[in-house]
This record gives sequence, C-alpha cells and structure tokens, in this order.
Amino acid sequence: MKGIRFYLEYPNRTEKNKGTRKNPGKHSGNVLAVFEDGFWGSNGWSYEALGAVNYYEDSSVGSTSVSPDYIREKCKRISERLAREIHPQLFAVLDS
Repeated sequence: MKGIRFYLEYPNRTEKNKGTRKNPGKHSGNVLAVFEDGFWGSNGWSYEALGAVNYYEDSSVGSTSVSPDYIREKCKRISERLAREIHPQLFAVLDS
C-alpha cells in the first residue's frame, strides 16, 4: 500500500532487538499502520496511524497518533505481506 508503513509492535525493546525479519520473535500480535506524512503536534513530531485498541493478538483497530520515539522503542518495520498475516483485523479496515 502506498503511503503506509507497517510496524510490528513488541512489549519492550529487548524483545524487539531479538526479533528478525525471518523470525519476528515474541511480539504483541499487532501491527501499526503508519501514514508517511507526519505533523507537528503539542507533544512534538507525530504520525497518524491505525493501531490496536487492546493488548491481545489481532485486536480491533482504531485511529491514533504515534511518536517516532515509540516506533524506535517498541516497533520493527515489516512488510505488508507479514503484516497481513499477523494482524488481519487491521487489513479489514484498510481494505474497506
């Protein structure tokens, strides 16, 4: 999908660092769909995104904003193909 980057969410930086593209490791089971155009908000630079509402795998999704710091700390960029496998509910919203 053009204009969207996909990030796999991890519970902490340690688990994120253990994960690889071939073996993502212990992740949350949720993906952030981050729109490439950012904005300057009251808390600094942010991106609009679609992300998990709850802390369980393949959670329902809602719109949110996410900081670059959160992405660096707890997320790893992944392909759309892998994102579709991990978080089908996200794509139910994106594809509609």
